[in-house]
Amino acid sequence: MPSTTRQTTLLAVAAAVVVAAVVAQRALFGVFLGAVVYTVGWLIGRLSPGNPIDDLTRQRLLATGAVVLIVLAYAVVVVANLLLGVVVALTVAVASWLTSPFGPVARWLDRTT
Repeated sequence: MPSTTRQTTLLAVAAAVVVAAVVAQRALFGVFLGAVVYTVGWLIGRLSPGNPIDDLTRQRLLATGAVVLIVLAYAVVVVANLLLGVVVALTVAVASWLTSPFGPVARWLDRTT
């Protein structure tokens, strides 16, 4: 089970997403996105035995961070839709973590073979 600090942080991030969506006048989408952010964070906390960032190699962490920054910058500057940028950035980060050589999918495959 995720620690209390991690769960509090996760709730704060989900609430911030909902507030940002309300400010952008997309309250229903914000509630949905906040629930998705919380669920993904909860799953990461359950599937990762320690710190989820420790599952990523340094190169993968840097590449993921760069892609997330580019996606968010593009979403804000070109598309003018921060919420879409948050969804795509979250998807990129979760996919990078799941497919990491030390991530949960690799651990699961190592156990089954």
